[in-house]
Amino acid sequence: MYMGVADATMEVDGEVIYEATNLKVGLFTDTSKM
Repeated sequence: MYMGVADATMEVDGEVIYEATNLKVGLFTDTSKM
């Protein structure tokens, strides 16, 4: 498993419309094909 942590912003026409901090995601490998 890999884990990613990041901050992000979404801009539309040069203006920030969403902002998030400390986002976390886990990435898993499909073991059914091994």
